[in-house]
Parts: sequence; C-alpha cells; structure tokens
Amino acid sequence: MTAVLLGTFVFLLVLNVPVAFCMLLASLAALAWAGIHPIIVGLETARAMSTFYSFLAVPFFILAGEIMSRGGLSQRLIDFVMALVGHRRTGLPMVTVLSSQMFGAISGASSATCAAIGSVMIPAMEENGYPRPFATALSACAGTTGALIPPSITLLIYGTIAGVSIEKLFMGGIGPGILVGLGLMLASWLTFRHQKTAIAPKASVHYIAQQGIRAVWALLLAFIIFAGIMGGVFTATEASAVAVVYALLVSFVVHRELRVRELPGLFVRAAKTSAVLSFLIACASLFAWTVSMGKLPQVLTSGLLEFCDVVISAWPAELNPAASAMARRILVLMILNITLLAVGMFMDAGPALLIVVPVLLPISRAIGMGQGLAAVHFGVLVVANLIIGLITPPVGTTLFVASAVGRVRIGQMVPYVLRFMAVMVVIQLLITYVPAFTTWLPGLLKN
Repeated sequence: MTAVLLGTFVFLLVLNVPVAFCMLLASLAALAWAGIHPIIVGLETARAMSTFYSFLAVPFFILAGEIMSRGGLSQRLIDFVMALVGHRRTGLPMVTVLSSQMFGAISGASSATCAAIGSVMIPAMEENGYPRPFATALSACAGTTGALIPPSITLLIYGTIAGVSIEKLFMGGIGPGILVGLGLMLASWLTFRHQKTAIAPKASVHYIAQQGIRAVWALLLAFIIFAGIMGGVFTATEASAVAVVYALLVSFVVHRELRVRELPGLFVRAAKTSAVLSFLIACASLFAWTVSMGKLPQVLTSGLLEFCDVVISAWPAELNPAASAMARRILVLMILNITLLAVGMFMDAGPALLIVVPVLLPISRAIGMGQGLAAVHFGVLVVANLIIGLITPPVGTTLFVASAVGRVRIGQMVPYVLRFMAVMVVIQLLITYVPAFTTWLPGLLKN
C-alpha cells in the first residue's frame, strides 16, 4: 500500500501534475489497492478536517489581508519606515525588510507581503542605485517573514494538524521572524557597504511623527492581535474575525480608500484563495490518513532513531544517558533540517506541512519535543525551515511572485538569493538549537 502511494505520488509529481491532485490520486490508488473504499474514506477525512475550529481563521485572515492591501496600508507603512531609517547606509533595503515584517503582521501571507511591498520598493531601490535583481531578490526573501510573524497562515495550518496551541505558535514565530529580518539587513549591508548608493536626507522629528500618525491604524491592528492573544482576550481564530471588522472600519471610515462596490471583488478573491487552500488541505488530509494506514511514520521514526543510535554508539567516549539523549536530539534535528530543506525545494510550505507533519509528530515525541513549549519550538523550526523553500526553485512561490513584480528573470536573482539563503540557513540553526528564541514569548502567555 505504501509503495503504491509513494510511487504514484512521485510519478505524478514528475509529470508536473499539481500537488493537490498528486496527493488525491495517489491516495485513491493506494486505498483501492488495499481494498478500502476510497470515496467514503476521502469524504470522511475531508469532513473531519472541516470541523477544526481553528481552521476558520484562515479565510478570515485572507479576507483581512485583501481589505488592508486595498486600503493603502502598505504604502503608509513604507512611508513610515522610510522616515525612520531611509537616511541610513543601505537604508532602502532596511525599509524593504522592516516594511515586509510589518505588512506580514497584517496579511499573514508571504506572497501577499512580497507583492505589496515589492511593487513599491523594487523600483525605489533601482532608482537609488541598487541593481534591480538585488532589489527583487531581497523583496522575495523579506516576504518570507510573513510566514513566521503572526498572524501566520502557515503556523496556523501546522497548529491545526499537529494539535499545538496556535496562540503559542503565533507568539513563538515572532523571535525567529525578527531574526530572519535582521539577517537579511546584515547581508544587504555587507553587500553594499562600500558601494555608492543614494542616501535620503534625514527626516525631521515632525515628519517622522506625521508619517507615524498616517501608519498608526495599520500598526494598531498588529498590536491588537498581539496584545489580545498574549492577554487571553481572544483566541487566534477570534483574532481573525476582529482583523476583518477592524480592516473594514479603517478602510471605510478612517482612510476612505475602499468603496462598497469594490467589496464583491475582494470577497470573491478571498473566497477563491480560501477554496484553493481548503481543497489542498482536504487532499492532504486523505494523503496523511493513507500514509498513517501504511505505518510509514512509525517505520521512519524507528529507522531514524536506530541510525542515530548507531552513530552515537560509534563515539569514542562513553556517554551517560542524559548526554546520549541530547546527542540523539541534536543529530535527529540536523537530519530533519536537511530533509525539510530538500522537501521545501520541491513543494510549497503549505502542502509540505500537510504531508510531512503526520510523519514528523512521532519523531518529535520520540526526542522529547511532543508536548508543551518544546512542541511549539518544534513546530516553529519546521515552518521556519520550509519557508526557505519559498525562495528556491523549482517551486519557490515568493521567488516567482517577486520575479513577476520586479520583471526580472530568476537566473539574474540567483547570486543574491544564494547570499540571503546562506544567512537564513545560519538563522535556522540558531532557531533549532537555541530554543529561547522561540519559547520565551509563548512562555509568557496565560494558559
């Protein structure tokens, strides 16, 4: 059964069949091979996934992002950050990264962040002496922070599948998201610190305050979501509904840039995105159920642990049980990071999570990362690893979005993307082996 499942999946993937249909057809073929009625099982697994309360947040956050994007919030955020740091050396790359992080705290999606910020910042950086391929590559990489900084749809999907607190995952993603942003800014500074680029004049305190007032409504939404979840005022799912109501009020009453006649189009776009994601999750749920029926997670877990034990036993010095357990965890996490990097190169983060999480959960429990803050740490490191795949061909979503927005061929972006990837890999190791970056904020949450 497992051989039929994986063989069919890989065969269809090689034929360039969309991932959702690869999972669906491979699952149906494996179930039919095993003599299990595929239609009944498929309908039941899809129905079971639709009953998850936390999944309601996905369409709400998507709709909130559409409304806020149309309401002109991205430009206000860029203007505010430009006033703060635009005068510094490599100021525009800093503006790109910081604006992407702020917009990611509103939209929750990498592609939306990349498109909204990149469409403004790529031409601005080119006008100020930065190569257009660099500007486009930076926009693609900065857009990935939208998958970590709450409200993150990717973390929401992980929490739904793994049964981990979404509120704690959201808080756990803040530290790693900031680390990625700092790493991208450092890489930009190292690249252009000796080159002549235009530097904007330093803004006056009055101008900074003026731009801050213009952007305050966008910043306030991020604060409301953060404070509301941290204070236990509402859950992540309730926060998504709050975000929609807030976005409508700001867009209609405060900024007055949204018209009633535009709402049907926004609702249709959000519904299409939600429908695509829902279908993808339904197909992945059936695939995951079929994988578990074939005992693949248990086989992989035992095989991985046995391999690590063999490696540890070859160590010249005798290790005590505590040191042996720590060495096993370090080795397992290193192998998982390498594997997930490879998976992320060929699969978008969302579909990849739906496939690999059921396989990874037994491994997380085996190394003592299946409960509490350790489970939050494990979830964030998995997501942080997979978002690196958003900027790697052949399936790098934000890479292709940035390429289209910046009108730059991917081959021209590769030299700069590789530099940013190296930084992101180093940060991934920090996230993996220094849990405090992830667990500090979730530890402050009210239970």
